[in-house]
Parts: sequence; structure tokens; C-alpha cells
Amino acid sequence: MPPKSDLSLLNCSLARALSSVGDGWTLLIIRDAFFGLSRFSDFQKSSGVARNILARRLEALIAAGILWRDGSDARPLYRLTEKGRALLPALVALMQWGDRWESDDCPPVVLTDAEGSALAPVRVETSAGEAVTAETIHFAAGPGADPRTAAFFGRR
Repeated sequence: MPPKSDLSLLNCSLARALSSVGDGWTLLIIRDAFFGLSRFSDFQKSSGVARNILARRLEALIAAGILWRDGSDARPLYRLTEKGRALLPALVALMQWGDRWESDDCPPVVLTDAEGSALAPVRVETSAGEAVTAETIHFAAGPGADPRTAAFFGRR
């Protein structure tokens, strides 16, 4: 079994994703990149994160392929990669969850499309478009399952 501190070694896509983006500061940096921020000083002002922590998180996001550094070494811009932009549904889902459960249904930020239309709640659905809920979802070992994971799902 891998060390508890290294989620990237677990045979679990969620654990591996959390090893890249599971830190609160990291998610706020990604949020701010979606908001259009790209400079170190802007990320720092937006969240209030300590400069040393911000520097470490930015380097980790670059190493993970979520951000890329653009421009001079003196004042680089940090931009989302395709991998980073693919986090949009997860970020929107977390924001919508926070609006419902942590903000007294009074969202601090309203999400819309470019024309100002409100976003529908993020939902999980089948490839046929049918809703999947916590009661109807099923988990099974996938093609990337190691023997331990396959055994876990084989017991269920």
C-alpha cells in the first residue's frame, strides 16, 4: 500500500485527481484562472494566500500540466492548459454545491454563459441522458483496476 500522503499512487482516479487539485488553495488558483487572472500578484490579492504557498501551488499546477507559464521569467502569466480547462465541470459542480449547502442559497458569484443565461445544475447522467443519483449509481472494477481494486469490487 502506498504512503498515505501520496494519493497519486493509489489505484483510484479520484485519489489521483486529488493529488493534483485536492488542496483548497489549488482549487482557488484554478478558479481564479477561470475568472481570467493570470499574474502571480493577482492570484495573491484575490485569495490572500501567502506568497510562498502560492509559488509552490503554481509550480505544482505547472508540473501537473494544469497551468502553463507564458512570458518572461520576471513577470510570467499563468494560463490554463487543455487539462486545466477540462476541470470546468468539476469546479462548477463544487461552486453549485457550495451555493446550496454552504451559502444559505445566496451565492456570492453567479455563473452564466456569455449571453448571461444562468447555468443549469451540473448533473450526472448516463450516455443516453438519463439522470444518475446517489441511489442509482453503480461502481465496478474498470480496465485499469489493479488486483486489489478488482478484488474489492468483486466482493460487493
